[in-house]
Amino acid sequence: MLVTAVVLPLIAILLSYSGALAARVTVSWSYDYTRQPACSCSRTNDCIDHFEILDYTDSQDPKLLRRVPNPPNAVAKVDNISDEFSYGPPFGLRTIVVVAVARDENGTITTSNPFAARKDVEIMRKVGRAKQ
Repeated sequence: MLVTAVVLPLIAILLSYSGALAARVTVSWSYDYTRQPACSCSRTNDCIDHFEILDYTDSQDPKLLRRVPNPPNAVAKVDNISDEFSYGPPFGLRTIVVVAVARDENGTITTSNPFAARKDVEIMRKVGRAKQ
């Protein structure tokens, strides 16, 4: 009985942090490269370097979830830039944002407004969910 009382919580903790319970998240967005083109070997300043997907639930301490490169041949408006990944814990209502990360004329990294592309989503664990 004592072994069960110790082993079951330990298994629950290990499952939680192993990613076995993590949800699959797909993030998709559009970006217009007309005003600021994508960075390349020949253009290293005044360009979009990459995108970052952040958990912005706590805006004082955002968590980087993914770094996404520019799509190939990124010119003009590009629709359906996306990434899919496992996420959780934490579970519950989370604010997910996508920011464009650019290099200015001097090569200094800047980011777009995190409130321009944000979505509140419910992240639920895989095990124990009712099928809908």
